[in-house]
Amino acid sequence: MRRMKSIRFGFTLVELLVVIAIIGILVGLLLPAVQAAREAARRMQCSNNLKQIGLAVHNFESASKYLPPGFIGDNSDALNSWATWPALLLPYLEGSNQYNLIDIHYRMADQPPLAYQNQVATYLCPSRPPAVLSTGDFANPGGALTDYAACFGTAALYVNSRGAIIPAIPEQITVDAAGKPYLAKWKYQTRFASITDGTSTTVLFGEKHIRPNSLRGKNEDRSAFSAVRNTHRRMMGLYVNGSVTEARPLLPPDAQTNPFANSSFGSAHAGLCQFILADGSVQALSNTTDLAVLSNLAIRNDGNIVTLPE
Repeated sequence: MRRMKSIRFGFTLVELLVVIAIIGILVGLLLPAVQAAREAARRMQCSNNLKQIGLAVHNFESASKYLPPGFIGDNSDALNSWATWPALLLPYLEGSNQYNLIDIHYRMADQPPLAYQNQVATYLCPSRPPAVLSTGDFANPGGALTDYAACFGTAALYVNSRGAIIPAIPEQITVDAAGKPYLAKWKYQTRFASITDGTSTTVLFGEKHIRPNSLRGKNEDRSAFSAVRNTHRRMMGLYVNGSVTEARPLLPPDAQTNPFANSSFGSAHAGLCQFILADGSVQALSNTTDLAVLSNLAIRNDGNIVTLPE
């Protein structure tokens, strides 16, 4: 009787190890591409956020005949603030329900928590860690965050700041029946006509650098509604006034101890920072962009000609 030959199914241990090794190599090759694709999508969403902020600025200016101020108030870093640009733009970013909770005649600590604790997706870069409520701020728990900042120019000079988005001046502060400060009147400072250098070469807002140790909700990363001014303003380029020199290049995400790191622009994206210009276009600038170019983009009325990098 003929004996049947046994037929072997499956893999030997060596073959299995070879297959596993090949799969590991393929995963190693594909993973960076997947991560790069995800970051490209996050960067595109960040760019769209800036685009929406730019459109909101145009609608605000069309309605009020002035550009939204960086904040209403003085140049101090006291915690409790009158309205800041993130509050003032809410009605133009589908945030009317939240804005309706805010009485801009009163400071933020006098508003209901829902008015300042809701995280506005348009104000957050998806490449940054998830937002939290701020700590050490005007309320406990504090308020929502923003990853974008108004460009004050090359230096924070309060009413003399030379950017497009600068403070509004309180003209009359009284006291209400409950003894709370009441902002009766304020004065905006800039409009699109103030941007004499041209809207296509003047920055409105950009991605703000946040020192790694300040992420999330601390120091210059406190609430968008806070009176800590470096939460919602930034400067860039070169400022020289007598013996005072301030240089603010665009910073990489890991910059912790650089001079003026808490008031400079910089993004969570590798090698670049994105800005919304006054004409509504989004411009990505390399972190190596020359200080002179940054200065010309930051100042609304210096009369200089600037060519945007390709």
